[in-house]
Amino acid sequence: MREFVFTVEYERGVDEVMDLFIENPDLHSKTMAIHATSESMWRLDRLTGPTEALEAFDEVIEQATRCNGVLGMCGAPVVEWDYEVLSETPNGRIVYSCREEGDGIQSIPHVAAKHIGDGLLMQAERRGAQNQWRLLISDDDTVSEIYEEVKDSLSDGLSLSVQRISEPECWLEEGVSADGLPPEQQAALEAAVEFGYYETPRRTELAALAEALGISKSALSQRLNAVEAKLATAVFDSE
Repeated sequence: MREFVFTVEYERGVDEVMDLFIENPDLHSKTMAIHATSESMWRLDRLTGPTEALEAFDEVIEQATRCNGVLGMCGAPVVEWDYEVLSETPNGRIVYSCREEGDGIQSIPHVAAKHIGDGLLMQAERRGAQNQWRLLISDDDTVSEIYEEVKDSLSDGLSLSVQRISEPECWLEEGVSADGLPPEQQAALEAAVEFGYYETPRRTELAALAEALGISKSALSQRLNAVEAKLATAVFDSE
């Protein structure tokens, strides 16, 4: 199997849900499950973030009238869609959503299912202006077909970039989970890993990472120090 990882980046003002992620760097969404057929797509998303950002999410999703980041891509009127908040805490939501596939722009899961067929496995994650997708695919020809259709279907204000086509990495995670961290600490840790802060040599420095997150260097340092202390303690506790 091959892992195909690509990111759709959104300009501000293109998608009302993604605008919330752009305006709130600590807001984070990760799929728990995605399923798609030739007729519909449904998924579970876990959102974490500050209470104010999640309350704003509740208002936006209640009024959404177009296909948005929760449902797939964006830019096309939705034939029929439904959503339900299954779990709600001050710093978290678990959201179920379902949409029928109509004419015009299709959801990314629908495009993937059309080319992969039975056995589709996908993950998705949203932070800031980026919605990153990970697919397990059996051959490179299917990767090319999905890439071309997604690229040709993007609305104005969206751009597509490929991170890797490689042996599976993200599907085999083991060890201590960061999911129980406060949302601001989890955001700092995930950004540090993504931008290569913990690599040797480092691909980014603390100041540049803080700027990308929209926080001060000292605030980022405090968050990473707190995360490192918790994870180190958790490792030895688990042993």
